[in-house]
Amino acid sequence: MPLSLIRIRDDLNVVPGRLFIDGNWLDGHYDRFEQIHPATNEVMTTFVEAGARGVDQAVVAARRAFDEGPWPRMRAQDRKRMLQPIVEKIYAAEREIAQLQTLDNGIPFTFSRNSRVSPKSAADIFDHFLGWIDKINGETYPQFSSASDMQYMTFREPVGVVAAILPYNGPVMTFAMKIAPALVCGCTVVVKPSEYTNLVVLKLAEIVAESDLPPGVFNVVTGGAETGAALSAHPHVDKVTFTGSPIAGEKITIAGASTMKRLSLELGGKSAALVFPDAESVAGAATTLMGLCSTFLSGQVCTTPSRAVVHRSIMDEFLHHAAEQVKTVRFGDPFDPATTSAPIISKRQKDKILAYIDSGRREGAELMFGGGTPGGELANGNWIDPALFAKVSNNMTIAREEIFGPVLSVIPFDTEEEAIRIANDSDYGLAGCVYTSNVKRAFRVARAMRSGSIGVNGYASVPNAPMGGIRRSGVGREGGWSTIEAFTELKTINFNLGS
Repeated sequence: MPLSLIRIRDDLNVVPGRLFIDGNWLDGHYDRFEQIHPATNEVMTTFVEAGARGVDQAVVAARRAFDEGPWPRMRAQDRKRMLQPIVEKIYAAEREIAQLQTLDNGIPFTFSRNSRVSPKSAADIFDHFLGWIDKINGETYPQFSSASDMQYMTFREPVGVVAAILPYNGPVMTFAMKIAPALVCGCTVVVKPSEYTNLVVLKLAEIVAESDLPPGVFNVVTGGAETGAALSAHPHVDKVTFTGSPIAGEKITIAGASTMKRLSLELGGKSAALVFPDAESVAGAATTLMGLCSTFLSGQVCTTPSRAVVHRSIMDEFLHHAAEQVKTVRFGDPFDPATTSAPIISKRQKDKILAYIDSGRREGAELMFGGGTPGGELANGNWIDPALFAKVSNNMTIAREEIFGPVLSVIPFDTEEEAIRIANDSDYGLAGCVYTSNVKRAFRVARAMRSGSIGVNGYASVPNAPMGGIRRSGVGREGGWSTIEAFTELKTINFNLGS
């Protein structure tokens, strides 16, 4: 009998989605689109396609709230008191939020509730940025010369109207990482969730809407590519913060060029994990790297190390333990505690991944296992068996392009210099890992790798440390003070104190 999530959908009282604009929930006379669950391809509900008209309505409200409203000029303490309840409300609703995230993108409920993409993580992100709200300060500067009696000082002011465009893979966490600092800095916001993950973002919007923010400070529009394009190109948007594909990032950059929009873009990755013979545990490295591609979101994470660059002397050991890890993978009902892995977000993405697997075979890589699609009760969903390729060269398509799925490519190396060269020979530069027990090597290699973040013997992101990429992996950083800088403009004021 095919897997079905209709009962769970009905138990959660899912209803058609609305827009939130200028302090009001709206249906309006808009077209609607269906949201499909990737595990079963069943319709969960429908949402408003805001399009250019809905986007304009939301941006006009945000513009007015920024230019004329109290929010950007509000005292830090008052703004903090208004935002503080969001943290506890997220904690109070964390189970429902996690359920809705699973009903959106199919991430196993155990991960949705207990991982870096969980509601608890989102609450921690809000809490972290609320701590900055009364510490957003400028500087004073000593007089440069005796030629004039000028005193210089700087102030940080909110950047303005922010368009926050979210990805499907971690909507709860990225909602918090973009919305919390924007509101803390005094910006007004228009949020657009991925067309695949609207349920959980609208739940979070309900929580924010209960916080008595002035009308227009926080707005939500739903829709697909048309809505996203209208939002990122709108002339009254001052900044776009986006997490998604490099192709979409390029379009946003072009669209914003005429109005010189400020941009924060976290885009794709083709991260390399370098595994040296002196790694503390080759088995641990293999299990971790294969696990990141086969469990959790099934490789649908931009920071996933999808290139394992492994020393030739430990290749057989690495491949053995990677194969053992995949034996623990369990597909099925994402609300079942035994399920370890998410489905692929759409049929289109599933077909794209399968085409990459075919290209790996054609170009001469050795498919050790996986790459098929399960049948039976899972036949209607977007499932792909985790795939491991050996004997991969770095010029193959599967080593060059972001697959965004459960595929790990293993590339051999002989020397440290060769490993670094392979790691850096990429159009991307988001994250990376080094597995070694040699501290000097770890430091040397981490510094030599061209990437926004490097993990030594493991990798994780936290709210108070910067995260972001170089090259096609994006522009700017998210996390800690770097995020405050991204949502503020620096103004210099000089006083002539001379006679």
